[in-house]
Amino acid sequence: MVRIPTYASYMSMMNQTLSTKANLDLYAFQATTGLKSPNYSGYGISAFSIVNMEASQKVVSNFMENNKILETDLKAMNTAMKSIDTAVKDLKSMLTSFSGMDLDKLTPDYTGGELTFTSNDDVYEGKTITINGTQYTFADNGNGNNIDLSGLTPGSATYGEDVMSALQAKVGAANPDITFEGNKATFPLYTIDGSSSVLNAEGVETGEAHTMTTEQYETMKSLQTTAFAAMRTLVDALNTQTSGKYLFGGGNAANAPIDFPFSSLDEFQAYYDGINIKYPSNSSANLSNRTVTAKETGALTITGTGDNTGEITAANAGGFLKEAITANASTTGDLSFDKDKNTIKATEYGAFNTLKPGDTLVLGNTAGNNGAYIIKSVSEDGKTITLEESTPVKTDETVVDGGGVKFSTSYPVGSVINMDGFGNNIAPQVQVTGISDDGTTLYVTGDPSRLPAGGVTVPASSDWSMSSVSYYQGGNLTSETRVSTNQSIVNDVTGNNPAFEKLFRALGAIAQGNLVDTRNPADDFEGTIDSNNPVEQIELAMQQLLDAIDSNGCPSTGNNGDLAAVSAKINANTVVLNSVTTNLTQVSNDLTTSVDSLKNVDQTEATIKALMALNNLNASYSVLQNVMSTSLLNYLK
Repeated sequence: MVRIPTYASYMSMMNQTLSTKANLDLYAFQATTGLKSPNYSGYGISAFSIVNMEASQKVVSNFMENNKILETDLKAMNTAMKSIDTAVKDLKSMLTSFSGMDLDKLTPDYTGGELTFTSNDDVYEGKTITINGTQYTFADNGNGNNIDLSGLTPGSATYGEDVMSALQAKVGAANPDITFEGNKATFPLYTIDGSSSVLNAEGVETGEAHTMTTEQYETMKSLQTTAFAAMRTLVDALNTQTSGKYLFGGGNAANAPIDFPFSSLDEFQAYYDGINIKYPSNSSANLSNRTVTAKETGALTITGTGDNTGEITAANAGGFLKEAITANASTTGDLSFDKDKNTIKATEYGAFNTLKPGDTLVLGNTAGNNGAYIIKSVSEDGKTITLEESTPVKTDETVVDGGGVKFSTSYPVGSVINMDGFGNNIAPQVQVTGISDDGTTLYVTGDPSRLPAGGVTVPASSDWSMSSVSYYQGGNLTSETRVSTNQSIVNDVTGNNPAFEKLFRALGAIAQGNLVDTRNPADDFEGTIDSNNPVEQIELAMQQLLDAIDSNGCPSTGNNGDLAAVSAKINANTVVLNSVTTNLTQVSNDLTTSVDSLKNVDQTEATIKALMALNNLNASYSVLQNVMSTSLLNYLK
């Protein structure tokens, strides 16, 4: 018998029906998704653990996504290093084949080492001859460097031979490499240079200028072409970029880090001709970035001083200097100048860290050591500067608390200055060979036809500038990428690292012009032609190349001192990244398993429960319908 429902009983049955409906919805959700609940509240006390593990999983996922980008970068850097390694090995192999006895493949025929006096007339007196840098004059007496012709008879049948004998008497003992026979002198090298006016006198014959066979020329050209191609490979590799980021640019993504404006070997050799302008031979000059304008120098006086040498003098005192350090108690502490050791020492750590080997240093405000110096090395603690032997400390001196001594820098010796805006009559490039003690005059070499012998004054103007430009135009930022919660990878490999700088120097020394100097000493120029130049250059380049490859088998000095150190660093970072990726993958899988164990249900069991809940709900709806249709009138009937 069905009782007439009251409000209370109706609500009770409705709640039971709704509860059954909620169970059905939950089981249906579980059967469909495999999850226990559509929200965290449905997980009960497990919710906190689930939230923490999902947060950890998100962190791991972010690391893994970022590491994919880093993995691409490391792969690209490894590829770049492989291309550099291949190019360097090819050149090394070629250089090795030219070592020892094989150097004759590059050595031309030096028959120019002959001098013959064929005239018996008086054509020699007043002429000069320069041997190994010393000038002698044919004269009517033997004073000083004069070659005595006073006892000779012009016009005699043996006059030319007699003049040669006079020459032998003056220079023979000091130059045993010269062989005298009759009226001819033979020497293995071009010890006689082009400042010798006697070479152009009538009746004086010289041997042929340096001549190379076709095979020798082609061999040399092949070597230089390979060296230049290796430079181009180095440039392309170091300008590698991924996703718009230059990998060897030290964080500078605006421009390609390597500035190499030469597209052909001929273009390169036109700039670095090997005589007036040589490829920089030290790292400081090779990496020099310095610009001087009329604002610093005032007007300039440019003067040719003989052959390809010249001077550039600023109207403003110290116009070519840039102050680097003002010594005091906090910057340097006490200073000690040691003449015997050729060093400058400070008592403060890091006092000279801003200076580097090869820098041109000009000192002021000292008692006895003002002047220009070239830095040979700076100690690791930054407290000691060792100077080149060519620029020795002048006197022992101690300065308490620095004494206001000024350390200024200028263009490094060997740096090439682009003379921009000076016009066609001034050399477009000059190379620094030194600086005056007061920093006002630069000593340079350049195109002799564009270094005015009489001097020319260039007024101060914003139209011109003097700039030395490093091949490296990137930054020096060290980047650190966190690859996991507890690990990070540091990338400090940039295009100006010593490993790459040494390579540029080695390759540039070979690729530059006049590897073999084929000038004729009878032409009007100064400076001795060195027939050993190609041999010396190849040996120097080989030494530099080996130093760049693996520091000649010695421990690498400095940061990224050779290619082996750079490759090892990139490979080590790759190994760390691979290990971290493996660990992160395992952690991610473990977290996924743990979360799934707390969040997931057996879908088959959930389906059965859903069907049972559906039956219960149908029954509930049926009972509820019957109860709701029962009324007092129906009951009385």
